[in-house]
Amino acid sequence: MDDIPISTQFYSYRSTDLSVPELIQAAADAGYDAFEPYSVGAGTNVDPILQAANDTGLEMSSAHISLSEVENNTQAMIDTFSQFGDPILIDPGVAPSGGWGDESAVIDLAERFNAAADQLSDTDLTLGHHNHDAEFAQIGDTTGYDIFAENLDDQVHIQLDVGWVLVGGADPIRFIADHPENVQITHMKNMTVNPQAFTEIHEGDVNMRGVANAIRNVGDPQYLVFEHDEPEDPLHSMELGAHWLEKVNQPWQPGGICAIGGADTHPAKLHNPA
Repeated sequence: MDDIPISTQFYSYRSTDLSVPELIQAAADAGYDAFEPYSVGAGTNVDPILQAANDTGLEMSSAHISLSEVENNTQAMIDTFSQFGDPILIDPGVAPSGGWGDESAVIDLAERFNAAADQLSDTDLTLGHHNHDAEFAQIGDTTGYDIFAENLDDQVHIQLDVGWVLVGGADPIRFIADHPENVQITHMKNMTVNPQAFTEIHEGDVNMRGVANAIRNVGDPQYLVFEHDEPEDPLHSMELGAHWLEKVNQPWQPGGICAIGGADTHPAKLHNPA
């Protein structure tokens, strides 16, 4: 398949003085195909954002917006975001009422997402959830997030934040292989586990090439979204994100990966490219 489109989460650049339209221009200059805002919602004047998107050719891949906003302010969400085509509306981390170790609460949350997604079913908009590390609490021989994914309808996305998956003690490649119907968009955030820290995309413990090839081979990937929660130089980090996503976005031809039959990543090549 062609390269997976790349996007970037604007939360990474919150310490700058740049507006959303200015960040769209910066993302275009860095080489991204799309952008993901976190501060757009009902009541936002989106005209300057639409203009910047049109001027640069960038799409809104997705947007972080709370599940409760979608549930309680559905028409306003539809009116706002439908202007940008078909972005995925992603809750940035709502948790079950009893925590991720409470199976019944996890299932209840999945059912909330399914019901909210149904409210968008007559539009081109879809709904998703973004993880952190707490989602990987053990419940028997599985995790809360696995149970959550198993109870989601196929049209509900999991925006898998691969750095937090690793910090949570799970394997992002295995999770993608187990839940390909829901994982079509990822947060390509790199981190170290010990000590726990955010890093530039090519410096952490996550095998970004392996992640990109996993999602490429098991499902229908829509976007790889770069994020860095605490960059020292946000705009330089933006450029690094685009550069390295382009590197890991090139599929290997031979070999295979243990978790995924027929994959194009050989185990010996599971490392961040130099």
